[in-house]
Amino acid sequence: MTKALMIVDVQAGAFFGQWKIPNSEDLLIRIGERLVEARSSGTPVIHIQNDGEAGEVDGPGAPLWELVFSTRDDELVIRKTKPNVFEDASVAKQLKGLGITELEVVGVQSDICVRACAIGAIDSGFMVSLDRNMHATYDGGWSGATEGPDASDISDAIQAEVEAHALSC
Repeated sequence: MTKALMIVDVQAGAFFGQWKIPNSEDLLIRIGERLVEARSSGTPVIHIQNDGEAGEVDGPGAPLWELVFSTRDDELVIRKTKPNVFEDASVAKQLKGLGITELEVVGVQSDICVRACAIGAIDSGFMVSLDRNMHATYDGGWSGATEGPDASDISDAIQAEVEAHALSC
């Protein structure tokens, strides 16, 4: 049984510039510390990178598309075009082929890609852990929202939803 750290969409656009998520600096420090721990302990690391549309600010090759943390040769980088990386069945097959049975999911956005990847992983047969302090989103659910729930309430609701989904499977 092997647990891996899955870092979802920790890309420049969510942490720098005009579209950064609330408290992004603190989240980035926590994820960075967890990444160092994983690397030190030999825990496999998987970076999930969202590919926005070509020409968009998060499109492949754009500055805001870049991963925040540098990757190592022994770490997987899996690119996706949909919120749930497991919509591509080859991802689950690849991870299971490496002996990975459990995923610790961290990253952004709680209500979109973190939620989709965590539930997708559970539905693909993985055990999933999700630490409430290791994922976040925007107030109102998107950058620039002027109303709606605050980011913390959204992330709390996603945390509860993922935990309930894991129990129901």
